[in-house]
Amino acid sequence: MKIEIQNQGAFASALIQLEKDEEFVSEAGAMYRASPNLDIDVTTKSRGKGGVLAGVKRWLARESFFFSRYRVDDGTRGEVGLAPTLQGDIRVLELDGSTTWLTTGGSFLGASSALSLDTQFQGMKGLVGGEGLAFLRIDGRGSLIVSAFGRIAELEVRDALIVDTGHVVAFEGSLDYRITKAGSSWMHSFFGGEGLVFHFRGRGRLLVQSHNPRDLGPQLGRLLPPKP
Repeated sequence: MKIEIQNQGAFASALIQLEKDEEFVSEAGAMYRASPNLDIDVTTKSRGKGGVLAGVKRWLARESFFFSRYRVDDGTRGEVGLAPTLQGDIRVLELDGSTTWLTTGGSFLGASSALSLDTQFQGMKGLVGGEGLAFLRIDGRGSLIVSAFGRIAELEVRDALIVDTGHVVAFEGSLDYRITKAGSSWMHSFFGGEGLVFHFRGRGRLLVQSHNPRDLGPQLGRLLPPKP
């Protein structure tokens, strides 16, 4: 399997080349092109686990209810092109089985079929933080593709780090986190425009996006003409 990131930057996409017996899964609706020898299936399962309940859990995590699964059906090489809904960077993470990654809602684009995708519920801190009820939890050995709104930056957390809730893309499971106010008080956080933040602790890698997709809708809405 070979993954090529094309047009890296504001309008990045991913081209995945598959050999015989290789499979790849993506968020449903992410495909924009495919070779004619690909067998494309729609499923709620990941690595033999899932069903309708798994789809519901992913929906709560702000991901697609379904996965699209791609496989070459004639024993030759095939390819599929994937692109996220929002314009921005794409990053490929190579998992060796030693660590787990968690992605925030909407950041998952695709993964090797050997990887296990499950949903990790956050409880009340997910509701308070506005990030949804759950993260997608990915483990195993294989390639994981995540997307972002804007530029992706990789940060190495060695003790503690504070990140706005709308800018987290993915992070290693070795990191612990809590959601708290950004300012010294709830009033300062609200009127300062910073709102809530992730307070990460521990050691591990963290991917953040330069732009907050939650801010896009209100900004565009102000530019639209009023309804007649």
